[in-house]
Amino acid sequence: MMPRRIRVDPLAALAFALGWFLDGEGLIACMIPAALAHELGHLLALRLCRAKVHTLRLGLLGAELCYSGALGRGETVLCAAAGPAAGLVYALAACALGGPFLLRSGAASLCLSAFNLLPVLPLDGGRILLALAGQRASRRVGEATATALVLAGLVLLVRGGGPAPLAAGVWLLFQARKRAVAAALEGG
Repeated sequence: MMPRRIRVDPLAALAFALGWFLDGEGLIACMIPAALAHELGHLLALRLCRAKVHTLRLGLLGAELCYSGALGRGETVLCAAAGPAAGLVYALAACALGGPFLLRSGAASLCLSAFNLLPVLPLDGGRILLALAGQRASRRVGEATATALVLAGLVLLVRGGGPAPLAAGVWLLFQARKRAVAAALEGG
């Protein structure tokens, strides 16, 4: 059931270790069970769809399950939505059980699930949109969503908020533009 191989990007391992060392609030510890629940949701759905999961890749910006086997449109939607759905179930369970750590971990899981549902590739919401609406609509909605997140991040930053929404928006906009360039090169 579990992937046969786990590949860890050395830069990701270094960033994780540095983050753990500097994390006086314990936020990374709260994110770990939330991320595990999310990936377990994907893993279970992929297994349900008879895909063969062979590698769990841990990179600087998250985890990715690599699998073989063709998925239909509905299976793609199911497998993409399973991560955020599992995250929501974990969040509800953690908050119901209570306690400072579980409440923070449940909140982290809600944030992770909501972020992953944004309709921008490579996020789960982007994969869902691509399966349901096709390449062109997915690209346009993804770029618009990422641009809106950049603008919202700028407003929040100017108003004294942290840089995370802006950084997430810039990263997603970069991902959307990179995919648009790749699609243009493939098409002509």
